[in-house]
Amino acid sequence: MKVLVTRPIEDGVKTVERLKNKGVDAVLAPVTAITSTEQTPPPTPFNAVLISSANAIRHLPDDARMRLLHVPIYCVGEKTASVARASGFTSVNTGTGDGRALVKLVASSLKPSATLLYLTGTPRKPYIEEGLRASGFEPLVTELYRTIPVDPWPDGARASVETCDKALHFSRASVESLLVAAEKAGLSSTLRGLTHLCLSEDVAVPLRENDYSQFLVATKPSEEDVLNLLHIKET
Repeated sequence: MKVLVTRPIEDGVKTVERLKNKGVDAVLAPVTAITSTEQTPPPTPFNAVLISSANAIRHLPDDARMRLLHVPIYCVGEKTASVARASGFTSVNTGTGDGRALVKLVASSLKPSATLLYLTGTPRKPYIEEGLRASGFEPLVTELYRTIPVDPWPDGARASVETCDKALHFSRASVESLLVAAEKAGLSSTLRGLTHLCLSEDVAVPLRENDYSQFLVATKPSEEDVLNLLHIKET
């Protein structure tokens, strides 16, 4: 079994290393890259900070991070929470890996009058902001990073795809970029021959829309549950 990983390089390297530690051959061929927007949140006091991706923490300027270290932080899932703790945040609350669940966690913990800072990127789905506003909150949003497609896909990607039989997908944007990159590289038919393992139903949407039939969705939106779809054990 050989697994294709198309995550941005920061997370992709860690996923490939984890797979290799499980005895699984994996290749990294990113179809998206993460760049900083150079934005910084205002020095306003906040009651809580919301983060839906570890990329927001990675691209948070140091001076802003120091101001926010002791503010309660609400993370979408354990992976993001672990990055927050490693960055020095002292009060970390962890969701179940889903944006809507994160909104429920915040709404059950805070009053609508709380001053919220949402650190995020672009493009993104509107679930968190819409859910917060529907619950009476008015979050201040700071876009810290931008996801862009890798175009053109490196020449080595063809060999990578052609030797794989499974692919891991962690975001809808990366699947959309993969489909475009594969078409440009003349690999669409090869891509259809892979079994695609998706973090969530939302991630799988582009595959459904393009009539892909060989895909599975994790029972919970976490990396661990996606890897469980490979039916492998830790070594």
